[in-house]
Amino acid sequence: MKNAGADKCDLILLKGESLVIEATAAVGKKTTENQAVVRRSILVKSSQDVPTSIINYVSHTQETVVIDNAIAQTSLASDAYIQKQKPKSLLCTPIVNQGKLIGIIYLENRLSQGVFTSDRLQVIKLLMSQAAISLQNAQLYSQLEDYSYTLAQKVEERTQELQAKATQLEATLQKLYATQSQLIQTEKMSSLGQLVAGIAHEINNPVNFIHGNLNHTHEYITSLSELIDLYQELSPQPQPKIQAKIAEIDLEFLVEDLPKILGSMTTGTERIRQIVESLRNFSRLDESELKPIDIHSGIESTLLILQHRLKANEKHQEIQVIKDYGKIPLINCYASALNQVFMNILSNGIDALRQAQDNGANLKKKPTLMLQTSVHDADNVVIRIADNGIGIDPSTLNKIFEPFFTTKPVGKGTGLGLSVSYSIIVEKHQGSIKVNSTLGEGTEFAIVLPMQ
Repeated sequence: MKNAGADKCDLILLKGESLVIEATAAVGKKTTENQAVVRRSILVKSSQDVPTSIINYVSHTQETVVIDNAIAQTSLASDAYIQKQKPKSLLCTPIVNQGKLIGIIYLENRLSQGVFTSDRLQVIKLLMSQAAISLQNAQLYSQLEDYSYTLAQKVEERTQELQAKATQLEATLQKLYATQSQLIQTEKMSSLGQLVAGIAHEINNPVNFIHGNLNHTHEYITSLSELIDLYQELSPQPQPKIQAKIAEIDLEFLVEDLPKILGSMTTGTERIRQIVESLRNFSRLDESELKPIDIHSGIESTLLILQHRLKANEKHQEIQVIKDYGKIPLINCYASALNQVFMNILSNGIDALRQAQDNGANLKKKPTLMLQTSVHDADNVVIRIADNGIGIDPSTLNKIFEPFFTTKPVGKGTGLGLSVSYSIIVEKHQGSIKVNSTLGEGTEFAIVLPMQ
């Protein structure tokens, strides 16, 4: 409601074959702090609190409906809700997960026309894509909780044989739980990879065009400069108007400074091309299969994507990155999956460093990330990623690779990053990942990967 500018919102979920109004929120007359959310369970077809004609249309077509002035719409003249409540702006959009309708969001503003602009619609669509995943997960979790409760009741009532079966079922549930966490993280990283690759492709073409034309521009300017020198040589005493124009544009400075500007522009486009190349290396959508890769290239691409988080701002110092790269041969890896591991661990390290500063840690200790790679033996390489942040409490250290376990505040982490990283390293690459941490001093992750 806040992002859309609405004063009323209904959450409608598809249960079986019926649409059910599960919750309604309405903004108070004075401030949005008076907002009240009411849990409900009312069939749409028997409700007089929503425009059923619009809800049914969106349900059948899975199309978003935006109306700037509902009262003026002749097609809605027969809708009892519209005629009674007389809302001005309407927005009704489906909540879809994997092509399947799971619900509908209905928003309205009763006071203003044209509230739901295209920009706000884009925000709502983005929120709905996330809401679809959240609602689907909530339903799965509810089913798991109900099933676990029922299972516990049966375990108490039945014999030792059923207890053994319950243990087996519990193990299956844990496996499904871990698989679900991997699917969520994989889908998220796949979307990120596609987004990054798309951006890199869109930027690459115009930058290459600019970069190539800068060379021609430099040649043209050089020729024009030579022509001016020739004019000055053959006509040392130009007309007064020409002399005035030369003085007005400061010709001498212009001729001297223009090549420098072109040089700076060339350097800038070269930097953009390097960033684009790093984005493409990170996404590696064309390298999903096992193949020899350069480990250092993946680390550098990840660092470049995280560069904005390393810089100083009004609240935090700059994070320095210390690299100690060894001479490592190409390693047979799944490049895209391994980049996910680097992204997860480096992001966690940055979070730990920022939290240490927020907690008022020793300001004389410069926040630092340390990266080290080396050949461990004839068959393995070791990648160490360390920070001098807040560290991890010993009581939680043995849980950090469990799905959905997180030490971050609510809303700051999903608890999926390290569990998925563990799966990628241990199960997918037959390697190992260990963590050493001292509370208040920092944390180090050690990744061992087989060369083959």
